[in-house]
Amino acid sequence: MPQSSTRRRRWPLAAVLIAVLSLSGGLTVLRFDDPTPRFTERRGAVQRVTRDTMTVEEGHRLEAVTLTSTSGMTVPMLVKRPLEERPAPLVLILGGHATGRDAARLIPDTRGRVIVALSYPYAGPHRLKGLEVLEWAPHIRQALHDTPPAIQLALDWLLRQPWVDAREVHGVGASLGTPFMTVAAAIDARITHVWSVHGAGRSRDLLAHNARESMPSLFAPLAGTLADVIVGGPYLTPELWVARVAPRPFTMINATEDERLPRAAIEALYAAAHEPKQLVWLPGQHVQRNRPEIVRALVTTVLQRMENGVDRRTNAGD
Repeated sequence: MPQSSTRRRRWPLAAVLIAVLSLSGGLTVLRFDDPTPRFTERRGAVQRVTRDTMTVEEGHRLEAVTLTSTSGMTVPMLVKRPLEERPAPLVLILGGHATGRDAARLIPDTRGRVIVALSYPYAGPHRLKGLEVLEWAPHIRQALHDTPPAIQLALDWLLRQPWVDAREVHGVGASLGTPFMTVAAAIDARITHVWSVHGAGRSRDLLAHNARESMPSLFAPLAGTLADVIVGGPYLTPELWVARVAPRPFTMINATEDERLPRAAIEALYAAAHEPKQLVWLPGQHVQRNRPEIVRALVTTVLQRMENGVDRRTNAGD
């Protein structure tokens, strides 16, 4: 019983949106225009760089950095890099909203690479109750639409650093991060290899699938559709963008027993990608931020494949 209660709190958005927004006039937050013309505007240019004191942990330099754009957007990140002051390949990670830039702390060994984990450009609460959804829905939508240009702004600063080798830039989208990293790579050729870790396409189906934990299954598809429209999912769902990643490699790493992602949504994203691409199946369930050993194992798998070179054959059953 306690476990069921925890799950309901984990997915409050879809459950509340359909009941609250539809009945309260909250649909005024909706905008149906294509967000892509605003990406460049929101990206702007790096206006200010705020850097915390650099520390040495686990044989690496660790530094929290926050970028502020001329547009007013802020991009918090955590940089973990080798002690040697020489150019190294860059691995840019966008994971779940709760972990954010702290994902870099879950990687004990960068294998000689510069690891940078980003937080989403959103300063509001992550757990909303009741009518709070009305207040924060426009901010959530704005933050999601700001995330691809936030990735680009991070690259603007990072690729100017003497310890980054701009010839090899890996964009890793984990779970929620997959759509935004895919969009960013589609519009920014500086990302040389895109990795989707426990990610999928069909944002509407994903929202509906997870809404079933907090409402009767009969209403979940409608809740998923409404939530998808509110956050701009029809424009940001990754299967609409992934073909533009080619001819750069696109690699998916997914779990065979993923309870969060319908297999059809995973396969839809892979089918939309062009060669070179690869889909790797690993045993287990969806990555959870409260299981750091699983996160470390997944990141280690990705870093090993980067180090050894990726088999670019089409492989949907590996």
